[in-house]
Amino acid sequence: MAKEIELKLLIRQADFKQLEALMLQYQAKPQGVKRLENTYFDTPDLHLNQAKAALRLRFNAKNWVQTLKTSGTNLGALSERGEWEMPVSEGKLDLALFPEGVLSPDWKNELTAQFNTNFTRKTWLLTDMHSEIELAADMGEVLLPNKIGQAQVAKDVICELELELKKGDTADLFKLANQLAAHLIVHPGVLSKAERGLRLLRGTTAVEKPHLCSLNSNIVSFADLSHLAGQELNRWILAHENFAFNANENELLQAHRALLRLYALLVLAQRLCTAAKLYPAIKAVKILIETFLPWVESCWQDRALQRLALDNFDAEWRSTQLGYAARRSEYRRLWHKNWVGQASLLLVESLFSNQHQQACTQQNKAEQVLQDSIAKLGLPQQPMDAETWLKRYPSLVRVELLLQQAKPADQHNQQLMKQMQAAIEVLNGYEQLLRLQYLTEGVKKIVITERHALLLQLGRMAQALWIEN
Repeated sequence: MAKEIELKLLIRQADFKQLEALMLQYQAKPQGVKRLENTYFDTPDLHLNQAKAALRLRFNAKNWVQTLKTSGTNLGALSERGEWEMPVSEGKLDLALFPEGVLSPDWKNELTAQFNTNFTRKTWLLTDMHSEIELAADMGEVLLPNKIGQAQVAKDVICELELELKKGDTADLFKLANQLAAHLIVHPGVLSKAERGLRLLRGTTAVEKPHLCSLNSNIVSFADLSHLAGQELNRWILAHENFAFNANENELLQAHRALLRLYALLVLAQRLCTAAKLYPAIKAVKILIETFLPWVESCWQDRALQRLALDNFDAEWRSTQLGYAARRSEYRRLWHKNWVGQASLLLVESLFSNQHQQACTQQNKAEQVLQDSIAKLGLPQQPMDAETWLKRYPSLVRVELLLQQAKPADQHNQQLMKQMQAAIEVLNGYEQLLRLQYLTEGVKKIVITERHALLLQLGRMAQALWIEN
């Protein structure tokens, strides 16, 4: 079994010509252009996917190759995994070629084609004294198999780079990625082509990677916090991949919460290990939060407005105020700023380079970390103080995360935390509406009433926290 280490970057189709110019500037050696047609197999119940594996049959215009990939470590677009690859004849799977035990015998007779990924791949090899990196630029689409009577095939676009380390240090991958990001709009990507196909196949609005608890012990180490931070980094990246696919603003709200959790974890990790070099990452996350917050708050405002029971003139006025289309366009323009992709790359590199920090020996108890965060929560003594509730939102997100990890069985307080977060999001929307100069008197009256009731509800939920059932 061979192991591959690669960095996946999403790119715009419009930037491919500039990429070719950069490869010429970097004196990269062209390795040719291939048309790759792939069929992915699984059981009807997707057992391979559940086992975090992917089975592929590829035709490269000359030969057929079957490949089995199993999951390994994954950190914000950087992955390390197991892979078995071998030629086959006649365009058919030959499962007997795989090592015994790699595939369950119960699945072998159930494997059928599930989806296709067809793309053109242009490859270069970049070498210097210390490293050798293969850069593959893929452009194409993911397709579901044609069905009888189906007018249009569901599809998704492929437009990405894969930087695979052939020789050298992982830092060389990031060096090249940062050089590209200085000239092109690139973003780390966490979804494989197989996962894109599964997203189409399931017809779901999102793909959510599983997240494992890391603080279910009496001791919290730097490695634990780094692992959790990596999970939240993946959430941030994945939310934007899903948003590009489905244009669902829930993904942007998920991205915002992921950044808040990531910021909290990085700060905790840096305090636990002063030798770690996480300050640039902490600064990058803070800038991302502040920059994207206006779009998040605009979404909260629209959702608060949609909650109101309005009639006649006020309902017509509301229909002119909802800014989804404009917000989506503006958000995409922001997303296509070079510095946003560069910040995400910095986070991936920082977490990877610090994950094996040997100088960090200090450890805290999970309960202590949680209680310290609860003590700093500072919920309002007077529940009608809206501004204090708004300021507590990031702290609530942090405490909810730690509560999930330190006390996963405490469903009561976890649910209250989520409900309070949702209520504060609505409260934020109400506060923004009340600042509008052109707010109608009818809407203003309703907002004030709803705001008052919401503040009382938040006070009741705060009083119910930490009560043992």
